[in-house]
Amino acid sequence: MAGVVVMRRSLVLAAVIGLVAVSTSGAAAAAKAQKLTITLTEFRFTPRTVTLQVGVPVELTLANKGTVEHEFMVYAPPKSAPDDWDEYVMENTYFKDMGEVAVLFPKQGAVASTRMFEVELEKGKTATVLFTPTRKGTFEIGCHVEGHYEGGMRGTLVVK
Repeated sequence: MAGVVVMRRSLVLAAVIGLVAVSTSGAAAAAKAQKLTITLTEFRFTPRTVTLQVGVPVELTLANKGTVEHEFMVYAPPKSAPDDWDEYVMENTYFKDMGEVAVLFPKQGAVASTRMFEVELEKGKTATVLFTPTRKGTFEIGCHVEGHYEGGMRGTLVVK
């Protein structure tokens, strides 16, 4: 299904009411949202490097302009290639322990999760991810559809 946020082993997705309130709660509400778009194509993310400010809400639009499905994952860079990328990303996702992350899908609604680790997008689809960065550092962005990462579909998230 297009645009489903997946936790392949055990994730219950909840419909979200008041998504803006979720993504801008607390002190972060006073800060202006960081709005950006990442375009997914064969086999790249554009821009390849994204820089965000910790504690400032983010409105990240993902646009699959490619001809096949792509994934968006953000995680701590591995020291070597894991045997199972999904398992590695589930344990090392940037969104771990962040609280609720909301994803809006045009014409499909919204989902939210406290364990989000990937967004899957069919060709031509978009999704908007709402979250507030809580950890500084440099993280990898990757698409792990078979052959995509190996073909160069990776990028970098820097949180200052």
